[in-house]
Amino acid sequence: MTDIYQYDKKANEQVMIQSDSGKRKKEQYIQDLREGDTINDMFAVKIKNALRSYRKGTMFDFIVADKTGEIAVKYWGGDKKDRVKRLYDSFKTGDVVQIRSGSVEMYNDSLQVSVNETSGGVRRCGDDEYLRSDFIAALDEHQISSLFSQVKSIISEIENPQLKSLLTLFFEDPTFVHQYTHSPSAMTYHHNYVGGNLQHSLGVAQLCKTLCDYYQGLNKDLVLTGALLHDVGKLKEYQTTTSIDKTDEGNFIGHIVMGERWIREKITEIREKKEPFDERLELYLCHMILSHHGKYEFGSPRMPKIAEASVLAQADLMDSQVKNYLQSQEDMKKNSNEDWAFVWDPDAGRKKAMYLPSLLEAMKDL
Repeated sequence: MTDIYQYDKKANEQVMIQSDSGKRKKEQYIQDLREGDTINDMFAVKIKNALRSYRKGTMFDFIVADKTGEIAVKYWGGDKKDRVKRLYDSFKTGDVVQIRSGSVEMYNDSLQVSVNETSGGVRRCGDDEYLRSDFIAALDEHQISSLFSQVKSIISEIENPQLKSLLTLFFEDPTFVHQYTHSPSAMTYHHNYVGGNLQHSLGVAQLCKTLCDYYQGLNKDLVLTGALLHDVGKLKEYQTTTSIDKTDEGNFIGHIVMGERWIREKITEIREKKEPFDERLELYLCHMILSHHGKYEFGSPRMPKIAEASVLAQADLMDSQVKNYLQSQEDMKKNSNEDWAFVWDPDAGRKKAMYLPSLLEAMKDL
């Protein structure tokens, strides 16, 4: 069997490499790559950009990922454009590719991989060659079980019988529970791993509990129900294979509208069983789902118009931003031994300084 980790390419050899046979566990993970390393391993294709010309021929670039991170790859082809195009057309987003003799380089303060047609190659891998668990980051099953137990504890606190019936209809469905506990919350930015949406929904619910305990006059049952269900549309928005991608429905409709529709469908099921569900309660809850991103520019179809919707939007924003900061901090630590790093702030439109050491560790002896 061809050895994926030992490969010397002959001059002018065809770029398309013969397939290996049998599943292999990855040995080179993105978080461990350093400038000067040589890549001979498998990676999932996350984003693929178009062919373009450069001084010596035709090239293309794409983003690959595994469960530890992602990195840009640039393939530098020669003057035979048809040959480069055949390789380019041989794989697509979501495929796993084998990169041979790729060089890890530093470019614009970030690592990237360069593959030269004369010395390396890229090949699409068959499904029987790799382990999916190597490519998608995931919480372990013990963590997922512990988090879901906390979700069930919150559900047990709901006193409103109509909201309790709605939550029961969702959470006593084993198929729904598996989706809810094993879905990501995003492709990037925050909670972008299997189990991430469970962790995010619980985090939002816990923040909402704190706010409801502090601010008197809020309908706590309504807020907590909204918190647990605010992102159920993401179960239909994302699909997880060797990477996290959006479904067609996710791209066309989006999780906010899909989640609101799903909740209305469940409420209809309750009424079809001759059980009550107040129309005003339905209106309040659906408004919370449709407004939970808080602002139109954040993709929210509506702005919060009740206090409970404002609480949900603020808790959702806080959980996502704090988690994003922590994830960014961990990512920077992997590539730097310095105390300070500069990361892009999309809100400010510029880079900002980030202090990397953990204060929990730094101050434990104080």
